[in-house]
Amino acid sequence: LDGRFPAEIEPLASETNALIENNRRIVERSRTQVGNLAHSLKTPLAVLINEGRALGGAKGELIAEQAASMQKQVDHYLQRARVAAQRDSVVFRTPVAPLVERMVRVLRKLNPQTQLSLSPPATGIVFAGEREDLEELLGNLLDNAMKWAKSAVAVSVAAVPGSPNLFEIVIEDDGPGIPEDSAREVLKRGKRLDETKPGTGLGLAIVADLVNEYGGALALERSSMGGLRAVVRLRSLQ
Repeated sequence: LDGRFPAEIEPLASETNALIENNRRIVERSRTQVGNLAHSLKTPLAVLINEGRALGGAKGELIAEQAASMQKQVDHYLQRARVAAQRDSVVFRTPVAPLVERMVRVLRKLNPQTQLSLSPPATGIVFAGEREDLEELLGNLLDNAMKWAKSAVAVSVAAVPGSPNLFEIVIEDDGPGIPEDSAREVLKRGKRLDETKPGTGLGLAIVADLVNEYGGALALERSSMGGLRAVVRLRSLQ
């Protein structure tokens, strides 16, 4: 809270600023501890996976498989722990348009064989959360769409009509899509409908967790392009 305040309000403004700063320090300290934990577990788990593969046979395969499963769960829960404190936060403000445009530019260069279109997002939309979380959410949805698309992916960002405090991200592709009865299954951690495609099965589960932690909504529908239509609604700031 910046500016000059009446003497009666000045103490309240100072205490509010101190509370916001203390919250920022707590979150930063938690993020550091989570990062340290992830780093300390990464090497031992990688060693177990490699040793299991080198051992071979049924026992080696079992060791490698279980270590890989542990690695997936560590990644999943560390990600969830990192965002758990962010819900309903008033500290973070992330302009949406420049972030989406930058990610689309990068993906166009990395995937020249796929037509990636972006409907110009409204410049005034501001996500009520951290930039890293919105990047993680968008990154997983875009990665999933690019992986399954035959030739085209479409992205749009817009305010939700009649709901001034909500905005909507829609990502569609022309791939095979997901059967309606399987939509909930793919949101479970480690669940993959097609084992022939590379991946950990954590992408959409991480998206679901992020959306849930921020009090938003996620829907997986059939796209008019023929593939999957992922719709995310999140809170915006005026």
